[in-house]
Amino acid sequence: MRGVIEKIIGRTDGRAEALSEIYVKAIPLKSYEDVNIIKSEVRAGNIVITNLSPLAKNNIEDVKRAINELNEYASSISGDIARLGEERVLLTPKTVKIWRA
Repeated sequence: MRGVIEKIIGRTDGRAEALSEIYVKAIPLKSYEDVNIIKSEVRAGNIVITNLSPLAKNNIEDVKRAINELNEYASSISGDIARLGEERVLLTPKTVKIWRA
């Protein structure tokens, strides 16, 4: 059984080898241009939690544009997006789905 598990996880020298690491990153939305950073991180396979408050204090219209763009982006890559309260948004690549109760 151990040999099967080692083949599945890619264990060759006694250590598990990660094919690629996935990070959960907190990226505040300070300006509308930060949308590109967020999209880049999700494209790389990472999960992003975005705090909208910094931009919302300055320009609520840019927040709306950013959310619309991130929503369209998540849809286009078959990823997922969800609100975490009033100030945060969670964006995931297509390999990660958000469970909603």
